[in-house]
Amino acid sequence: MWRWQLLALWAWIGLFVAGVAQTPSWLFSEEPAIAVAEDAPYVPDELVVGVEWGKHPLPVHMMNLLGTIRAENPAIQSFVVKLAPQVTMEQAAEILRAMPGVRYVEPNYIAYAFAVPNDPGFGQQYGLSRIQAPLAWDLWQPQRVVYIAIIDTGIDSNHPDLTNMMRRHSNGAVYGYNTLNNTTNALDDNGHGTHCAGIAAAEINNSIGIAGVAAWNPAVSNARDYVRLMPVKVLGSNGSGTLDAVARGITWAADNGAHILSLSLGASSGAQQLQDAVNYAWNRGCLIVAAAGNSGSNAPQYPGYYTNCIAVAATDSTDTLASFSQYGSWVDIAAPGVNILSTYPNNRYVSQSGTSMACPHVAGAAALLWSHNPSLTNAQLRAALETNVDSYNPYNGRTIAPGAGRLNVYRALQAVSAPNQPSLSGLSLNPTTVTAGSTATGTVTLTAPAPQGGFVVNLTSSNTAVATVPTSVTVPAGATRANFTVSTNAVSSTTSVTITASANGVSRQATLTVNPAAVSLQSLTISPTAVWGGQSAIGTVTLSGPAPAGGIVVSLRSNSSRASVPSSITIPAGATSASFTIRTRSGFTVVIVTITATYNGVSRSAQLTVWY
Repeated sequence: MWRWQLLALWAWIGLFVAGVAQTPSWLFSEEPAIAVAEDAPYVPDELVVGVEWGKHPLPVHMMNLLGTIRAENPAIQSFVVKLAPQVTMEQAAEILRAMPGVRYVEPNYIAYAFAVPNDPGFGQQYGLSRIQAPLAWDLWQPQRVVYIAIIDTGIDSNHPDLTNMMRRHSNGAVYGYNTLNNTTNALDDNGHGTHCAGIAAAEINNSIGIAGVAAWNPAVSNARDYVRLMPVKVLGSNGSGTLDAVARGITWAADNGAHILSLSLGASSGAQQLQDAVNYAWNRGCLIVAAAGNSGSNAPQYPGYYTNCIAVAATDSTDTLASFSQYGSWVDIAAPGVNILSTYPNNRYVSQSGTSMACPHVAGAAALLWSHNPSLTNAQLRAALETNVDSYNPYNGRTIAPGAGRLNVYRALQAVSAPNQPSLSGLSLNPTTVTAGSTATGTVTLTAPAPQGGFVVNLTSSNTAVATVPTSVTVPAGATRANFTVSTNAVSSTTSVTITASANGVSRQATLTVNPAAVSLQSLTISPTAVWGGQSAIGTVTLSGPAPAGGIVVSLRSNSSRASVPSSITIPAGATSASFTIRTRSGFTVVIVTITATYNGVSRSAQLTVWY
């Protein structure tokens, strides 16, 4: 019987998937279980289904056909369904609501507990809720630091919402560049660059001003340390600059460690020099994001038009393409860009509009994703941003690239987060201090069990003359840790060695301290062992290990006047042996002379035959 019912259900699904032509009103059932706002955030591609008591077999089978039942609450007969990729939420809701015994179908709405920052201006930042940044913050688990180069008019690095987010040299100076005068002074004398910097990465949850897109999670200590801003000044105080200055800013950023290049600028004409700079940065692994332009036409703007650039259009609070935004098939993605509140020089905050404001939304989202999953290539990161988007409303028929949409950082982060795919979590050594010649045990730890075939972690030592490790260690399938051996060699003084474990772009380090071994006198040898009187021989004293700092003094003596030796010999620090000369004199008999070396209460002897 169930076989026929299942066949009927499949037929039913086919009719709905093929024939649903308009967006249903399923989000607003006549008797909703909870009262929510129309734009309340929810988990994409999941539905909550409530069924009547005793009437769940058919609805349950339908849920399994539409996707996978991820959770169940038997007390109230509710189910959470994760939909199959080919089934939309609208289609599934229409099918399920028509099933006998189904009481309600609703999105799996999100309740916020902690990931709501205390920035006073957060409530005015509609863009963050539109792109579902708070949901992404909850999911974000950073693995490395990502640098965003704001290639613009500079950044007010003293702004209280930005100063802690700046990349700095070891002496505290801001890590930036000014292509206009070839200096490191990239302070903003216009305001535009500071506004864009705040959108991308203003400090979050600092009780000041606004929140940037990248990045925060209340469960992550020092969250602000994982995204840093690099000011690259290519535009003057009037907001303009040459394409040569822009090109030099791009190559400087690529050469100085920037991962993401954010360019809220453009020109109506391209240049080979500019395209070469974009390609240079892309080929070095950077992601380049550029504003699409504000002339409200489909005319190309540069560098956004170039293939290796993400061109960003602007949308408003209703997800409608802005009237001023460029459009056309060359525009890759849209992001909030109308009335965007952000940082401004001299500790101020202002609202501005433009694709310049949309661009850093995407740049900040890229930093959030890349710090979370460093194994992504720039092409994979770009695909994740451009394909995991929400729909937008065209303006007067104006559209961007086919299949493109408005940025959704949460969906993009989900796409690059493989919950069952482990990453390197930690590295430990036991013990952390050893005597030269002994070993330590290293342990690598993963965030999740290793997959089939195991998980390979690469190992290196900062000083292989002192401590060596295998080139790699494999965590077995299903395990979360694996051990390896650190072998040590002789040292003359206490030496620290850094052991590094790395996998998929994530590195962890631990320090091993190697102390010199206590050395003893091991042997005394003489060569040759027989000489004619008046000739010399060479004596060699050898230690059990390298002499420590300052060297070791070994006492020497001879039991016969026919052979003389120095009173002592010094073995230099780090050496294991030293030689000395034995001088003999002639006589009327053959004598056997005993030479004795003594160090720290230990004596070693050897004999020399002196012929006449």
